[in-house]
Amino acid sequence: MKTTLFFCFGLFLSLFSFGQTLQVQGGISVSNLDWQYEGIDVDPIYNENLIATSFFAGVNYLDKKYFNLSSNIGFIRKGGKDEFPISYANEDISNETVVEKPTLDYLSINTLFEAKYTIKDKLAPFVSFGPRFDYLLSSSRHFDGLQGLNALNNTAFGLLLGGGVKYHLSAFQIGLRADYYLNFNNVGDWSVSNPNVKGVVKSNAYTVNLTLGYRLK
Repeated sequence: MKTTLFFCFGLFLSLFSFGQTLQVQGGISVSNLDWQYEGIDVDPIYNENLIATSFFAGVNYLDKKYFNLSSNIGFIRKGGKDEFPISYANEDISNETVVEKPTLDYLSINTLFEAKYTIKDKLAPFVSFGPRFDYLLSSSRHFDGLQGLNALNNTAFGLLLGGGVKYHLSAFQIGLRADYYLNFNNVGDWSVSNPNVKGVVKSNAYTVNLTLGYRLK
């Protein structure tokens, strides 16, 4: 897996040699977890939205009138939150609650096809889609049990579906974009000695980022 990661990183760096616009983007990630226990009468947990951060750097290339390609590498935090009653050693349950926020930090790489339409050489709304690869850098203590069962996936594969608008200012571009992270695999899944008791953790996430670009040629 490390070999695959280094290959993807090297391929991304090679794109700078013929890139036409360098870009950075940063903003918020909004995510939740669908943490389910199958075979036990327990509602899914951590399915409230967690607001965190995302940051990417990339390059646009093969820039044509109605489309271009874009490759980006960066960081995104995913997770969720939920509220639980506080219990004591004597098993009494308090009226007070505590909010738990499990988090997953990923290195994310994507390559996107962007279809665009430029208005008066300035304003360019666009839609985009393409494959993405996420590599897990770290996780909060909430996932320790999954790691012990070898059920927390170190990688996530899927699509990035998004859209936004860019505004051209001479050699610079400013813009706003939103992206949805469609996953092909789960955060983790496991089973215990009782074959009827299983679990699965799924992630839902999207980002809203401001973008800044500089046109090289």
